[in-house]
Amino acid sequence: MSLTLHAVIKRALVFVSFYPLLLAWPVMAQTATKKGDLATGKAVYEEICFACHGLKGDGKGPGWLNTKPSPQVFINSVYMSRLTDEYIFNVVKYGKLAVLKREIPNKKFESLAMPSFGHVLEDDQIRELIKFERAFSQGGPQSAEMREIFDAACAVCHGKEGRGDGERASSVQPAPKYFVSDAQPSPMNLTDLQLMARFNEDFLFALIKKGKIGSIEEEKFDTMQPFGQVLSDKEIWGVIRYIRETFANPNKEHPNKEKGYADQK
Repeated sequence: MSLTLHAVIKRALVFVSFYPLLLAWPVMAQTATKKGDLATGKAVYEEICFACHGLKGDGKGPGWLNTKPSPQVFINSVYMSRLTDEYIFNVVKYGKLAVLKREIPNKKFESLAMPSFGHVLEDDQIRELIKFERAFSQGGPQSAEMREIFDAACAVCHGKEGRGDGERASSVQPAPKYFVSDAQPSPMNLTDLQLMARFNEDFLFALIKKGKIGSIEEEKFDTMQPFGQVLSDKEIWGVIRYIRETFANPNKEHPNKEKGYADQK
C-alpha cells in the first residue's frame, strides 16, 4: 500500500479516534437487574423477540433466514459482555439506525458506527480484505498487503489480531477476554466463527464500502427496528435483564443457555 493511501486511511479514521464515545458509565449489566423485572422480560421475549433471536438466544428464531445480516446472538457471552445495557435499551426503544445516527433523545449516549472506506479502497481491495478478515475465524493465508491495510484502517477498533479489542474498544491494552467496550456497539470480534457466520459476503462488502449506516440506508440491509411504540421502558428493561440472566451471563448457568463459540474456546 502506498504512503498516500496509508495517509488517506489515517485521515478517514480521525473521527473514530477522537470523537467522544460512551465510556463504561455506571450502566452495565447491573442496570437491567435494578430496573427490569425478570418475569416481565421473559414474557415479552417469548412473545416478540424470539421471532428473530430464537427461544435459545442463538439468533435463529423463525424469521432468521429472511434477515440479512442474521439476528444478534445472545448466547455469546464474550461479545455480550462488551455491550452496555444503555446501548441495548436504546437500540430496542429507538431502533439501531436511529442510535447509530445519534438521533435519539438521550444526548449522553453517543454510538460509534463503522465508517465507510469505499473512497480509499478499490472494490478488489475490499474483497481481498474480506478474505483476510475471514481468515481470523476460518484459517487461511493473510497477505502482507491486506495486513498493512488492516493495521492502518481496522486494527484501531478490531485489534491487530481481529478480536474486537483495539484501542477504541478498550483503553486497557492488551484487553482482557471480558470487558465493557468503550465504543458502542462493540467492534466485531473477527475471530469468532459463530458471530462471523451472521454476515455473508455481500453484507461485508457493503459494510466496508458504505459503512454501517450506508449499508442500511443505501444497500437496504436489515437492522433492529424500534419497539418503543409497543413496549414500555419497564418492559424493555425486563427484556434486557432476561437476556443477560438467561443467555449472556458467563457466570450463571441456566437451563436454556447454550455455550456460544467464543465460550467454548
